[in-house]
Amino acid sequence: MKLLQLLFIITMIVVVAAPGWATCPVHPNPGTYMTYNGTILPGRDSEAWCNSLPGSEAGISVNGLGPGQPGNTDNASSWNGAALGTQWHVWGMQIDQSGGQEVRRNVDGNGNGWIDYVTNYTGGQFWLTKNHTWSDGINDLTGNLTYFNASTRVLLLHGAITGATSNIYFTGVFDQCPLCTLEYVITNAMLVWETGWPNQPADYPPFECGATMGEYYNVCCIQASIYCPVGTESATWGTIKELYK
Repeated sequence: MKLLQLLFIITMIVVVAAPGWATCPVHPNPGTYMTYNGTILPGRDSEAWCNSLPGSEAGISVNGLGPGQPGNTDNASSWNGAALGTQWHVWGMQIDQSGGQEVRRNVDGNGNGWIDYVTNYTGGQFWLTKNHTWSDGINDLTGNLTYFNASTRVLLLHGAITGATSNIYFTGVFDQCPLCTLEYVITNAMLVWETGWPNQPADYPPFECGATMGEYYNVCCIQASIYCPVGTESATWGTIKELYK
């Protein structure tokens, strides 16, 4: 009787688990990847000013365009010191209709200080190279973002933006295996240039939406986790025998 029960349980585990795993021809390798230990490259980011609304951050606008506006679109790629996009690429994230929302400020009468903003984005896609431990060396990994949020502190001097630092958090789902997700991707981005500043640097991702104006950021301090459900591996032969011995 116990043997029959054991065979029944094993059969049920296989039958129930198999359909979910069968939808995943490629399984990303779970793990945590961080710039500080060299397991993921830092990057560079452009935010295109895509609309005709005046800028919201500190009232700044350039020809009717500006940062923090609904529709502005991000494009970020890895940077190995010589080339963009050799390891990862995240793009197409648009600021939602609320735009950058001010949550706190400390600015004196001379226009010196800081303003904090929270900005939510919609859409976006990601790509991870096949030539890394998160894949099998054969298949690149792609997917769609499910959440993207930036908390930004803008620094002001006499009312003009002199810098901005963003803490960014996003998640996503893999095309190759919807059971697997990008979890707790946390990164830091620092403003290095925006339209109106001199000396536009080279080797940053192109502006999206056909824009010719926007901002450039350096991306550092990344921590990205890939999570996949354990599936049948969680129930080992020894565990099953212990339950039905």
